[in-house]
Amino acid sequence: MVQPSGPGVYDALSAVRRLLDELEFPFEFASAAAARRERDELLALLDLYILPRLEHPDAPLLMTVGGPTGSGASTIVNTLVGEIVTMPGVLRPTTRIPVLVHHPNDTAWFTTSDRPGWYGGEPALVERIASERVPAGVALLDAPPLDSVAASIRRPALEAIVAADLWLFITTAARYADALQWDLLGAAAQRRMSVAVVLNRVPAVAMNEVRSHLAELLAGRGLPNATLLDVIETELTSAGVLPSEAAEQVMRWFTDLAGDEQARTVIIRRTLHGAVEAVLGRLDAVLAGAGEDVFDQPTRDSLLSAASDVRRAWEDAA
Repeated sequence: MVQPSGPGVYDALSAVRRLLDELEFPFEFASAAAARRERDELLALLDLYILPRLEHPDAPLLMTVGGPTGSGASTIVNTLVGEIVTMPGVLRPTTRIPVLVHHPNDTAWFTTSDRPGWYGGEPALVERIASERVPAGVALLDAPPLDSVAASIRRPALEAIVAADLWLFITTAARYADALQWDLLGAAAQRRMSVAVVLNRVPAVAMNEVRSHLAELLAGRGLPNATLLDVIETELTSAGVLPSEAAEQVMRWFTDLAGDEQARTVIIRRTLHGAVEAVLGRLDAVLAGAGEDVFDQPTRDSLLSAASDVRRAWEDAA
């Protein structure tokens, strides 16, 4: 078991989710608009990650591989798997819907549930591929580019990050300082999400300088302990993957993770605990900051009581 569980925790969080979903905002005050946005983000976190992970505590670690357009996320996924499972190419963005790659023995985890998210859900929203080359216990989710201007691409990209136990963030020497991705990394840090970073396509002569600057940026955004891996700029092999010498760091890290169940459990527990604490903290902040025009007293009391039930159930199950 990867976290405090039991029906009490799940039921208490489900009650919070139901109350949030029932909220109405009949007035277009600024505070109501802010509360609505916060409500929608909390629902996404509950639906896409917390409730599915609590419902499936022993499911494989879900690692989302994602970054800005042209960062090479699909190539990293193909390199980790050892064959072309998600198609890189000239057109941008190449990945238009998430591609989920998992071991055949793990198929049932991702096809038997009707809950939104990656454990089942609507097949059209994600392409699922079973491959013997992916270690059992780990699933790779190749996300669409995070900076797409098309909402139909950007939304599943952001949802893929929210749904993950671990975000393998891919960036390049040319794109690592872009503002959008740092906003997303900052949000991930605030909810204590597990993050590893691949600095891809870096000229050898600039590696030390770029890597040092990126490490400083990560520390400044609350991610001083994020694993930082690098890939020197190089040509792909005839098989469409990175050559072994260029991918050595990334492959060694991934192989070690796939072979260490305890390490995967620690990652899942950290991300889940951080997500639950983020929901409770943000809910408290919304209730404290919103006036009577947003929440009447009965609604406020119900949400406070439900949040209290979550904290009590979490402590009892620990």
